[in-house]
Amino acid sequence: MFLKSHEMTSSSPATATGLRAQLWLLLRTSWPLLQTWRLGGLLALLGVLSIASGGFLVWESIQRGEFISALAARDAERFQQALFTFVGILVASALLLSVVAFIRDTVGLQWRQGLTRQFLDNYLHDRAYYRLTLPTAMAAPRLRSIAPIDNPDQRLSEDIRQVTQTLVLVGVMALESAVQLVGFIGVLWVISTTLTGFLLAYAFVGTAIATLIFGPRLTRINAEQLKREANFRFGLINVREHAEAIAFYRGQPAEAAALNQFFTGVVTNFNRLIRWQLGLDFFQNGYQYLTFILPSLILAPSILAGQLEVGAIVQSQAAFDRIWLSLSLIVVQFEQLTTLAASIGRLGTLAQSLQAMQAQGNGAIVRQSSPTLTVQDLTIATPDGQRSLCEHLSLTISPGQSLLVTGPSGVGKSSLMKTLAGLWTTGQGQLTAPSDTLFVPQQPYLPLGTLQQQLLYPQEATAASDESLAQLLEQVGLPQLAQEPLDTQADWSQRLSLGEQQRLSFARVLLQRPPYVILDEATSAVTLEQEHALYQHLVAAGITAVSVGHRESLRPYHAQILTLRPDRTWTLQAQLGGTDV
Repeated sequence: MFLKSHEMTSSSPATATGLRAQLWLLLRTSWPLLQTWRLGGLLALLGVLSIASGGFLVWESIQRGEFISALAARDAERFQQALFTFVGILVASALLLSVVAFIRDTVGLQWRQGLTRQFLDNYLHDRAYYRLTLPTAMAAPRLRSIAPIDNPDQRLSEDIRQVTQTLVLVGVMALESAVQLVGFIGVLWVISTTLTGFLLAYAFVGTAIATLIFGPRLTRINAEQLKREANFRFGLINVREHAEAIAFYRGQPAEAAALNQFFTGVVTNFNRLIRWQLGLDFFQNGYQYLTFILPSLILAPSILAGQLEVGAIVQSQAAFDRIWLSLSLIVVQFEQLTTLAASIGRLGTLAQSLQAMQAQGNGAIVRQSSPTLTVQDLTIATPDGQRSLCEHLSLTISPGQSLLVTGPSGVGKSSLMKTLAGLWTTGQGQLTAPSDTLFVPQQPYLPLGTLQQQLLYPQEATAASDESLAQLLEQVGLPQLAQEPLDTQADWSQRLSLGEQQRLSFARVLLQRPPYVILDEATSAVTLEQEHALYQHLVAAGITAVSVGHRESLRPYHAQILTLRPDRTWTLQAQLGGTDV
């Protein structure tokens, strides 16, 4: 499954132009969500409240200066009025800021919810999660310029969360900063035009330094850190999922070496990150601390000369700080912005890949729905298109005329099964099959859930009673499971042996009763007696089997034998008495 896919290839960092294109793609994808009355209304309300919040901060700064000036002038009446107004502004500002934070988080959560569902729909549509793992994805012309998709699980969870919540936060901050910029420039301009001009130049230089020197490097390092952390997490998950096999092999040293290699990559890159972060922190702190004293130094002559009141220092300090924060938003929030840029790049790459997969179509093999499974002049190629596996294959599998596919290992038997199941589409020819044809691999997939869910998968509901499901388990040779409650929760892939899992997958087939079932070594772990019983049940249910297997015992259960050869030729042989079990 694509959720478990893993690419160790590092991707090149996104350019500024590519990042803008990916951000625009994400916003276009989100546009239908943003137009909904609920999310759109909350966004509009958030915008209005953010503007009001910025305005209140400007008003609070002006009133604070008035409060200090009244105190310095020892004017009791002026002081009481200023104090009353100042306290009222503080209470209103505190309430307003709390409401803005609540609506901001609500908007981020709803946006994440909607965008995640959209991505999941595209990710699961037409088996895109599987097709993106194939070499054909990178060989496709539309996808050649796109980096390999490593760790899609992280992109669908962490990166979507990061992008939605951080973009809303940055948007609110930018809107508040714009309001504060206009208001405080007016305040500062009245106090000192010299201070205003100095501040504008100061903020511009600081932003340029942060953007040009620290920006590209930290964006690349953050993107690499996200990938290396995901690689390490994937390695841990891989050990957990294959714990028994690793224990049989006593593979702890090899796994430890691999995990340590992943973790060394994490530590090495994080060391680079904290070294560059040290430089950024030193620049940010020094840059900000200078603002604490600059207004006082610039305005000191005017205050000492009696041209300005003492409250002007408070007003100018607040105005200077807020204007500086507004103009230096990139400097102050640089670490968060670089992480956001990395997430936009990773999520945008996934969106581009999924979009390109949809435009790519289903490949050269024409597949149509039909009551009978037929193959006409079929040539199968590997997904990257580099090698043909079998050529000009034509056959018809009529209902009741089961087919056994044989041949040496590596000749393309499983590839033919994947093509019949619609997983591989590279090649030429025509293929018709019922839309409800089932595919049963050698290693069945058992999702986390109840025993009933194992039987129903991939369906969610059935009209079958609990008694009939228990009888079905008895029928496929699983009497111990038939005695268990159907709502029993377990990790069935760990609890059941491979042979039991294969018999359980036959129970699924018998429950769903498709006209055709494709069996890829699906009885390799059961006994000959169990295999005989399972194929008997298929015949009794009217299910036509297309099987891959090396056992000679499979031949009596099939009316046709297809033999594939290494030179890409094939022979089709009818077998008298086939399926007479």
